[in-house]
Amino acid sequence: MSPDEETEFQELQKLYRQFSRLAALPDSEWSNWASLFTRHTFNSQDHIFTAGDRITRLYFPVSGIGRYYYLQPSGKEFNKSFITPGGVYSSISSLLNETPSNVYAQALTPTICFSISYQSLKELAEHDKHWNRLVMRLLELLAIKKERREADFLLLDASERYQNFCREYESILDQVPNYHIASYLGITEVALSRIRKKLKLT
Repeated sequence: MSPDEETEFQELQKLYRQFSRLAALPDSEWSNWASLFTRHTFNSQDHIFTAGDRITRLYFPVSGIGRYYYLQPSGKEFNKSFITPGGVYSSISSLLNETPSNVYAQALTPTICFSISYQSLKELAEHDKHWNRLVMRLLELLAIKKERREADFLLLDASERYQNFCREYESILDQVPNYHIASYLGITEVALSRIRKKLKLT
């Protein structure tokens, strides 16, 4: 095995461990089908996909930090969520409806992903109960994350949203620029600075 092949094997094992934390996936099932996953590398600021693309694959990062964002007609960006290893880049509506994505997915740091076509993942889920359980768990987590995000904006003020952000994204707090955090919270950088100062005093 060459050094590059060894590196890719180790990265694939990271992905397998990520999947196994979500649902028990026998080593035999993983070994049989790991070749369906394709390795991708993205530099900082590269897009995994953009609005208007028809999404046919799911991208699972094993390293790096990224984001989903919307681009308003005015040109202003609005961050939807941040993605770290253990997450996934895709557009469920685009996958299911075969329509263009309305969201952008971008790497904020150098990122390595493994992707699989939605069709292949569906066939795996139909073929084996362990893959089916994994797919169901992925969909459940995406639904929960979406519901929490909506509840934050409807029920919490900016300070409470920031505290939730700190809990959810504690591992990347020092790696995401303030303007991206402010965009995620739906506030300005000045307002974010005020919230931080106020929280330090309490």
